[in-house]
Amino acid sequence: MVSMVDVARLAGVSHQTVSRALNEPETLKQKTLDAVMDAIEKTGYRRNENARALKSLKPHDLGLLMSVSAEYGPVRILEGIENRAAQREYLLKIAIPADHRESSVRKALDRLLHFDVSAIIIISTEKWVEPIVKTETNLPLVAVGATLPAASWLSTVDIDQAAGSRLMLDHMLKHGARRIDHIAGPFGWYSSDARYEAWMRFQADHGLTAGKLYRARWDAQSGYAAGLDICADLPDAVFAANDQLAIGAIRALSEHGVTVPGDVMIGGYDDSPMGEFTLPSITTVNQDFARLGTLAVDTAISLSASGSPQRIITLPRLVVRESVPDAPASR
Repeated sequence: MVSMVDVARLAGVSHQTVSRALNEPETLKQKTLDAVMDAIEKTGYRRNENARALKSLKPHDLGLLMSVSAEYGPVRILEGIENRAAQREYLLKIAIPADHRESSVRKALDRLLHFDVSAIIIISTEKWVEPIVKTETNLPLVAVGATLPAASWLSTVDIDQAAGSRLMLDHMLKHGARRIDHIAGPFGWYSSDARYEAWMRFQADHGLTAGKLYRARWDAQSGYAAGLDICADLPDAVFAANDQLAIGAIRALSEHGVTVPGDVMIGGYDDSPMGEFTLPSITTVNQDFARLGTLAVDTAISLSASGSPQRIITLPRLVVRESVPDAPASR
């Protein structure tokens, strides 16, 4: 079935322009209108009048493009977006790419643009997604979890990853840690890169012994693999980029007779539910993902009403448990 997006691509305009040509032709220049009408004739595009009638009864639609991910943070953000959209009486159209390839992202976006959404929220884990979306539409865009400085065309809603990392690292420093290793997440992900960069800066700022970097995925299995390597050269502490990595590393260390926090302190990130019930329980950084979802929806609605792009950064908090205890240990 030929869509409005297909017409727009052939005419070299946005799908919004095609909509204006059909509904408000007097607002377009004659050259643009002629190009759209020519594309409509060549493609054989026909509007579904029943769908248009139904659409007019429900004008409040938002699009959500979510990079494929089963990680704790993105899933919780999605829940927050769905809840807030329902509260604001907006319909949410969701498109999820089949994988992390650029072609899959474009296909998912194409599906999303078949709907007349007023703005698009992007839950992206990798830095190349938003620029691709920008090339395909001039709709207002809100990126959730985008830590890097926003472009003038992009609104961002995120939690301060550098501040959260400093909370954990400073807590370890106060406990006497002078060498802090880091189990980082995948290279090129917003959160992983931000936490790695904060760790690097913190070491330099406090004159610490250079810690070792262990690059991993986000799962406990790769945290376990990193933990096995750490056993051969113990630091004072390990800053893991999420709780699953911390849990996997603790398992590897315990199997080799290394105690946590007695021999090595280990801190995580995200405050995932399982971290409270492990032995030892995980000292971590809490991020209010539900609030991120609320802010993303509110920002998207504001932009669809001609608001200006915004950069909204919230603050995390440290959750102290057993893996880096509250009272400083003698080291």
